[in-house]
Amino acid sequence: MKCLVIATMFAVTLPAGAALSKPVYDLELAGEPPFRRLFLDAMVVEESYGLERVFHQAEKYRDNPIIRKDKHWEDWGPYLYGTVMWDDGKLKMWYQAIGNQYGPIRGIVGYAESHDGIHWVKPSLGIFEYQGSRENNIVETNENFHIPSVFKISPSSWIMYGYGRDIGPHLAYSNDGLRWTGSTDKPLFESSDVVNFFYDPYDARWVAMYKTVNRRHRAVGVAFSEDGITWRKPIESAVFGADDLDPDATQIYGMPVFPYQGMYIGLPWIYHARYIKYGRYDSPKVMYEAQEGSPCTTDVQLAWSWDLICWTRTSKREPFISLGKEGDFDSKQIYTARAPVIVGDRLYFYYGGYDKTHDDYENTHAAIGLATLRLDGFCSMHAGDKEGWLISRREVFRTPKVIINASVGKGGYVSAEILDRHNRVIPGFSRNECVPFKGDSVRHVLQWNTKSFPNEVANADKKIRFFLKNADLYSYLPTDIDTTRDWENRKLH
Repeated sequence: MKCLVIATMFAVTLPAGAALSKPVYDLELAGEPPFRRLFLDAMVVEESYGLERVFHQAEKYRDNPIIRKDKHWEDWGPYLYGTVMWDDGKLKMWYQAIGNQYGPIRGIVGYAESHDGIHWVKPSLGIFEYQGSRENNIVETNENFHIPSVFKISPSSWIMYGYGRDIGPHLAYSNDGLRWTGSTDKPLFESSDVVNFFYDPYDARWVAMYKTVNRRHRAVGVAFSEDGITWRKPIESAVFGADDLDPDATQIYGMPVFPYQGMYIGLPWIYHARYIKYGRYDSPKVMYEAQEGSPCTTDVQLAWSWDLICWTRTSKREPFISLGKEGDFDSKQIYTARAPVIVGDRLYFYYGGYDKTHDDYENTHAAIGLATLRLDGFCSMHAGDKEGWLISRREVFRTPKVIINASVGKGGYVSAEILDRHNRVIPGFSRNECVPFKGDSVRHVLQWNTKSFPNEVANADKKIRFFLKNADLYSYLPTDIDTTRDWENRKLH
């Protein structure tokens, strides 16, 4: 489907008692000032020597898939275009069944829940009748909620955005997250058939990342809304797409985005297929001819942004969640939930997997898998057997303690010294007076024998020189930071 990129604005009448105010969101995931300093952002490092910047893949759960087909209505199987979130002490999932466009009910949205993120239950809800029985976990049966983005506004107010085949992007309302009403009859904005929504707590707005087109065909645009109802497009074109560092057979099928520690993390779904290089797309036949010989598989990469307009990816373009081996449930296609959730000290990324390529509908099987990453584990500064170092950006922090997320191997360490803005060691805070770290922790407090700064430097800019050997440093955060200044620094990006 070719996308229309036209700015449109529609007013939607809210049902009585509903309001699209700020939703409940994962504050630990999004963060608030002071944000932890991640190495995705090169701005946090002024100098480095002998270190390698390493990007890390999410690790697949050993007993995947965690949710399999066990309901007749799930057709090919469950898949996770959709939402996973914490609520009332348990994880809740809104997923879809693939293949139902060929079955008696189309566009089914199912519901599951879990207390540990591994073992999931599909409760009997009694909401919809399927083949003479209400003993099922179905919460939507029409075609209007492709990729359900679910949000809790209050204990008795929920919303769900989705894409309707005949409506486009729209929303519905619920008192419990299970029984939905009030879907609109006009699109919120023009988009193709893949849209991922999220709430941006940094700028108090709703955001939609929608499928559009550029010269490489499938790409991603962005739309904003202050109230969740009336939408605008800041740019009438794609903000994210394949570029010249990508193989020729690369398109961006969609991209869920989530706020994380002051920035935005994207999970672009990379569709490995060519598109027409000249002429017009005037029939599916032209598209299928262009992608002949392409893998036609989909995996997930990593992207990040400070403003949702300008995006960065790793130069190697390696998968963040890679395809499984031949015969696995996720050997040909992977699509993710709209955001990860935090379980313990790890990020849980839930995804839908397929064992057939795009447009191959013969004997296809789908299921839901899990991939995990340590907290802040997207990227690290790595040192091997030889010591390396980095100097952090200058900023004011008033207490000589630094929270680090690091992993240290045999014979290794992470140590540090505190510098003034001219890179001179502040007396009392050399590496010899630092207590080195030799373990594995996402929140270790690195300290010096001297417990406080002299008055003359307490409010001055400082830097940290980290020393690493056989270690990975994933993030750091000085303590006692002026959060107003930290927030302003984020805005400058």
